[in-house]
Order: sequence, then C-alpha cells, then structure tokens
Amino acid sequence: MQKSLFIALFISLLGGCVSLDLSPKNIPSIVYVLADAPAPPLPVGPSHPHTLLVEATHASTYDDNEDLVFSSKPNTRGRYKYARWSERPSVKLSELLFNRFVNAQLYATVVNAGSDVTADRRLSTELLAFYHDASTNPGKVHIALRAELFDTLHHRLIARRLFEQNTPLVSYDAAGAAAAFNLANQALLTDISNWLSTAETP
Repeated sequence: MQKSLFIALFISLLGGCVSLDLSPKNIPSIVYVLADAPAPPLPVGPSHPHTLLVEATHASTYDDNEDLVFSSKPNTRGRYKYARWSERPSVKLSELLFNRFVNAQLYATVVNAGSDVTADRRLSTELLAFYHDASTNPGKVHIALRAELFDTLHHRLIARRLFEQNTPLVSYDAAGAAAAFNLANQALLTDISNWLSTAETP
C-alpha cells in the first residue's frame, strides 16, 4: 500500500515538473524604450530666426535593429535573444531629436519630415553605430551619429560633425546595456543641441 502511494506521489510530482516548462522558447522577450532625459532649462538667449526641418534619421547599419545588438569581437555583430527595442533606434532617434530641438527652442520654428512648411534650414542625420561592445565584462555601449546642417535657400552646407558616445555598463546583461544606451543617447542629444546652438555663429 505504501509502495503504491509512493509511486502515485512520485508520478504526481513528476507531472508537476513537466508542466513547469522553462525552455528558452517560453522566456519572455523584454521590450526596452529609448528615451531622452527631462527637458533642460530653456536658453536665455534668442533662438535662430530660421525654420529648421529635422529629417528622419538615416541608417544602413546592422546596428539599426529592433533587437539589441552586441559585438563580442572586432568586426562582428550579434543580437540579444530576449531583449528588443520598442522601435528601431533610427526611428526613435528621429522622434527624440525633433522633441529635443522643439523644447530647446534653438530655432524660431522646428518641423519634421512630414510637414508642408517651407524650411530654410535642414538637419540631416545618419546613424553609423549603435551596439554594446561586449569584448570586455561588462563592456560599454557605442553610439555614432553624423549630422549635417544645410542652408536650403542657398543650397550650401553650413556645418558637419560626427558625434560619438561610449558609456560603460553597470551590469553585464540586456538591462545594463539598455540603461547605458539611454545615458549615451541623452548625452548625444545634448551634444547635438549644443552644436546646433553655435553652428551658425560666424
């Protein structure tokens, strides 16, 4: 009798273990959102008396991926399996750049690519790199973005600059990478805003 009860109990426990499926296919994918810091204080000085068109950020790099991208060796790329962005980095950067410039009031008017407003200034950006450099533990995130400011009325380039940020991770995982990406992105947006504020200064 006791042997029968033991067998029944063992089968019951085994059934419970089988039903607790912890295989990788059931691990939930975590979605991270690339965000800017709270809006900084508005500048005291006057804004540029121009209308700035903020183009959608261009990207042809593998790093512009909904999955978080890492590099464990030079000239290689990989993707986190269970961590992804809410949008591709280039798409989110376009939104964040536009919002940052509107809030900063650097120009009299700021419009995005979908606007019908005629702009005499145009900002073009290209995302060149956006990955977790995991060659060391915990590594760092690397962001590179090229920006070009044009005078559309006179068809000339006013200024061009390459912006880069390298921010170390606190933890060697996707959460640590996402947090570092946000810090690097916020610093990048600040650098671009500061550059735009003086790009047209003689």
